[in-house]
This record gives sequence, structure tokens and C-alpha cells, in this order.
Amino acid sequence: MTAPITMPGGDTFALWDDTTVYTRVYHVACAHPHASDANPGTAARPFLTISRAAELLQPGEKVVVHAGVYRECVRPARGGESAARMIAYEAAPGEAVHVRGSRVWQPDVQPSADAGLRVADAPLPPGVESETGTPVADVPVWMAALPAAWFVGYNPFLAANVFREKIVYGHKWTREEEQTFYQKRGMVFYRDAPLQQVYFARDLLTRDGAFWVDEDGLHLHFRLPGDAAPHGETLEVTVQEQVFAPAVLHLGYLRVSGFHFAHAADGIPVPQHGLVSASRGHHWIIEDCAIRWANAVGMDLGAQDWKHGRYTPNGHHIIRRNSVADCGISGIGGVGSVDETLVEDNLIERIGGLNVERCFECAGLKFHLARGVLFRRNIFRHLSAAAGLWLDYANRHCRITENLFYNIATAAGAVYIEVSHEENWVDHNVIWDIRDVPDPRYRATELAHRGIGCNIDTGEQALVAFNLFGCIPDYAAVDCAQAQHDRLVNGRTGLCRGHRVYNNIFYRCPERIHLAQAEDNACDGNLYDPRDTAASFRLDFPAPEKRLTLDAWQMYYAFDRDGAELPLTVAFDPATLTLTVHLDAPPPAHPVAGFAESTPGPIRPEAWTETDAEMVLRVAHD
Repeated sequence: MTAPITMPGGDTFALWDDTTVYTRVYHVACAHPHASDANPGTAARPFLTISRAAELLQPGEKVVVHAGVYRECVRPARGGESAARMIAYEAAPGEAVHVRGSRVWQPDVQPSADAGLRVADAPLPPGVESETGTPVADVPVWMAALPAAWFVGYNPFLAANVFREKIVYGHKWTREEEQTFYQKRGMVFYRDAPLQQVYFARDLLTRDGAFWVDEDGLHLHFRLPGDAAPHGETLEVTVQEQVFAPAVLHLGYLRVSGFHFAHAADGIPVPQHGLVSASRGHHWIIEDCAIRWANAVGMDLGAQDWKHGRYTPNGHHIIRRNSVADCGISGIGGVGSVDETLVEDNLIERIGGLNVERCFECAGLKFHLARGVLFRRNIFRHLSAAAGLWLDYANRHCRITENLFYNIATAAGAVYIEVSHEENWVDHNVIWDIRDVPDPRYRATELAHRGIGCNIDTGEQALVAFNLFGCIPDYAAVDCAQAQHDRLVNGRTGLCRGHRVYNNIFYRCPERIHLAQAEDNACDGNLYDPRDTAASFRLDFPAPEKRLTLDAWQMYYAFDRDGAELPLTVAFDPATLTLTVHLDAPPPAHPVAGFAESTPGPIRPEAWTETDAEMVLRVAHD
């Protein structure tokens, strides 16, 4: 029996699962020699496409999809009725089922002459120069036409990355950001890796493994990696915005299990139209799936756009044991309507490839207006120009527990809880190797906070407890500052009060804790690496800003009276996800006063011991 999970506010998280006894099972097998959508969909006479099953499935029925590559957008026609009458889409156990929004392209290539470029067998006349005034390099640039029949109603090689409303969001964009916004959504893959899109045709003269889109959206100019000859090569070209997404909104009680989803040509949010989408639905289970290579968003679960508001019923999804990778903006997104969703045991990595973090939708996972959401035992790693887990705007009673955040370069934070006035918990996580944004163009922008471990921005009542913060060199490990002092949420500004930072370990974090003010905040029971001693604490108010040592932090503000600086040895092995914590001296012997009353359930106020540290902070992943 699963132990009850306490949430902020004292409620127990309401777990549910699929209890359906399926009365009918359809089969899809594109590799079957007699597969046809005219068949009855039995194991002996299966359907050819998943879409045919999606047309027929009723509550209490499921489809089992067998091995193969399915190039289609699956549009479920209806949802289930309850946990006991769901509709399920399952990959056959042990079989690799790939669903892709791309088409196989064997280009009929010719030298790229129309764009003013030349190739090795078509040299320029002596003395002729390129439009930049320098001799054109002797490189092979090729062009080929895409089949117009692939693009009926949607051509991602004509659609810009950003919807028109987003362009006027109010920032002074850099030249590189504007180019990314106006580039096209289409992607081209060669041997399972993407070619890099360039903004100007002339950029192909200095870059291989790249492509440029002609103005008609039907002609691509490209160079393969290493200038491999394209004759006879097979590429894949994205033609769909999404891969699994109902056209009917608000469907509930669908289960999607075991698929490999890839290749979606979606745009930069908003709106959020993920490669896999619940289409504003509720009570979905998405499990054991691999979601990869979305131009922008891997999975969307909420209202898709903040102007659509909140729906009833909404949320209550289960998102478990998925791998979400190689998405340009966000791995998992949810704009509102994600209440009481469970996100557990997922691997989210290599997010942020479009490198436009200032569009403020970039994260491994980003939810807006989240209520009662539980995030546990997830891994967020290898993210660049993207936050790890971002809860944006008026979130309440969410819990972020037992997750690993590793190797993240971000302007926002590994954990970012933005302008939220009600209680949220960040507990028992490992937050390791969080760094500044590597792109120097951000230095002259409004991004003044970079490489934060846990960022509680202009909020209230956050609990940050029993976490390990390690190797965070560029900014605060825990930042509870008032970065948005003039932003009104629910009619008022955030006060930066009611925060509790208890019983964490800080290792190689030159700036440990940053508070907007001392009033109505509490820090205690934390352990600190003594090598990080120079002005490791910061208070903004009352002015002027103060930078403090642990002695001053304790003496003048009564913070961390039961905290201590102790010699620590901490090692993290990313290959095995093994964390070793050794305290070289006895830890404090006293619990944090009042901690038990304020944090019921599994969070305990016991003092640290070496054994406790190893047990509590272990990353529990198979």
C-alpha cells in the first residue's frame, strides 16, 4: 500500500490510477503484410494506422500498437469516462513503436544557384565576390524541392517560430533572438541528428551540417555534416505541428503508454502546442514514453495559452517514467489547468536548444498557476538557456521533492517559483552544478539573476528543506529576493515573507542564502561548507544591502542558531547518479524549533547525522 503523501497546507495528495477492465482490444501493425485500415483491427488482421483505431475507440477499450515507424498525427476522437472506463493507447510490450511527425525525404539535389551560392563544381568567375565583399568559399551547397503534397493546411517551413502576439511582449530583443523568432519551425534530420537552420543563405558558406529555407517554403538549401555527398542519401523532414494530440478539446481519461514520439514542428509558446498534447484535457496518464526532437515543446498539459483561463474538470494527470529530450524551448509545459497533477520518475534532458531563454517559457518543465501538483523523483539534467522546474505565477500547495537537478545553465534557476503568495515546498532534492547562462549577449539585458539553485522570486511562504545544494558558483544557492517588486498578483505585490530555509546542506556555494528582508523569514539547522565563508549571506532590506558571514547572520538576525559550518566531503557521480555525503565532524545536536508543527508528514525535524545525510539525500532512481 502506498504511504500517504503530505502536501503543503496539510492535505494528502489524492492518488489514482487506471482500474479499467478492457472489454475490447484493437491491434495496429504497420509491418504486418496484410495490415489495412479496412481490416477489423484484430491481431490476425490489424489496422495499418493508429489513426484508424483512434476513430473507433470507446470507453473501456484500448489499442495495442506493434513495432514499426508510424508517420502520422494521432487524433483521439473521444476520451474515457472514469478511471474504471478509460481509453488506452499502448505500445506492445517489448516492441519499439515509433510515431513521428516527419516524412522520409530522398532529395533530388542540384547545385544551389538560386540563392546566390555556388558549389565545388560551379566555381565563380575570376574576381567575382560574394554579397559580403569577400571571395565565396569553395564549398558544396545543395538545393532540393520538398513535395508540396506534404503541406496541406500547415507548412512549418513557412511558419515563423513565434506567433505574432509574442513578438510585442515588451523586451528589447538581441539580433540573435530576433533571428531565432523569425526562423522557420521545420526541422531536417540526417542520420537521426538535426541539421542546424541558419538565418541567412550566406551562412551556409561557413557552416556544414546546416540548412536554409527559401522564401517559398518548398526549397531547402543545405550542406550535410562533413560535406558528405547528398546523392542517394535519405533524410527526414518534419511536416506536422504535433504527433499525438486530440483535435477535440477537453477529453479526459486517456492513457498513453510505451511509445517513442518524435519530430514535431511546433512553435515557441504561447500557445503551447506540444509534440504530445492533452489538448486542454484532464485525467490523462502518459507513461513510459520517449518524447524527443520537438522544435519547441515536448508535452503540453494545460490550457495552452493564459488567455484561455481555467477549465473544470482540469488537470489530475499522471506523468510518469517518461524520457523527454532535445526540445528547443520546454520539455513539459502547462499554462494553468494542471491542478493536482502527479509528475514522477521522469528524465528530462537537453532542453533549451533554441537558446532564447528571455522569451521566458524555457524550462525542463514549466507550469503556470499550478495548484496541488506533486513533482517527485524526476531528473532534470544537461539543460542550457532553460530553467529546470519553473512554477510561474500564483502557484499554491505544490511540492517538489526527491528530484535531481544537475548540469543546468540558466538565467532563472534550477527550481524557480515565481510570484506565488501561498505555501509551496522544495524538499529532499539534490541541486548540483548550476551555472550562469553561457551566452554573453545576456550580460547587457535585464537578466540580473543567473545560475540560481532555488529561486523564490517575489513570493511568500516557501519551505526549502533537507536539500543538498552543491557546486553553484555564480549566484545564490537559495534566493528569496524581490526581483519583481512592482508586479501585482491577485491585486497586490509579493512581500517576500514567511519563507523557511531549514536543514539543508550547502557545499561549494559561495553565496548561500539571499533574502529580501529579515522580517518574518526563518533559517535554521543548515550545514555549510566552511570553505564558502566570504560574505555568503545577503539581505536587501533594510537598506543598504548587507553581505554577511555566518557569525553575523546568527548574532544580529537570529538565523541558523542551530546551523553550523562543518568540514564536508560531497561527491556526485552523474554516470551512476550516486551521491556520497560525509560530515567530517559531529553535526548539531538540536532540532529546528517549530519545524515539526509547520511541516507535517514525511519531513522530520531530526538533526543531521552522517547516516541521515546519506539516506535522505540519495537520488532514488533505478
